[in-house]
Amino acid sequence: MIHSVTASNSSTSSADNANPSFKNVFDRDMFFKIFVTELTNQDPLEPMSNKDFIVQMAQFSSVEQLNNLNENLTNLLNAQILSQASEMIGYKVEGKDLSTGKIIQGKVKQVYLKDNQVYLLIGDKSIPFSSITKIISKN
Repeated sequence: MIHSVTASNSSTSSADNANPSFKNVFDRDMFFKIFVTELTNQDPLEPMSNKDFIVQMAQFSSVEQLNNLNENLTNLLNAQILSQASEMIGYKVEGKDLSTGKIIQGKVKQVYLKDNQVYLLIGDKSIPFSSITKIISKN
């Protein structure tokens, strides 16, 4: 029987860098696969006790609920940031273009969400909201 699965920091950090969604896939899908494999391969003469089965089902339920909670909090945070950023439409701002490293100044024309990050459209450049360094003026 498998009571818990842990991974060392060194192995998860390289996996996390290669695939940012590694933790979400591991949390939900891998736990379920391990659980199903355990049930499939258990000894029929000595099956898992009801107590152990209930504990593992509770663990799976907890992992699923934590994943849902994390997703909901991320959505709430993005909505809050998007709301704050939308108030900057029409303002002249300064920020760093992460692709070139150059400082961009201009009027915010649009605010949008892409890949769970809020961007401001300044002229023809999109700049992450987090890279805005200065609010210069309105108009």
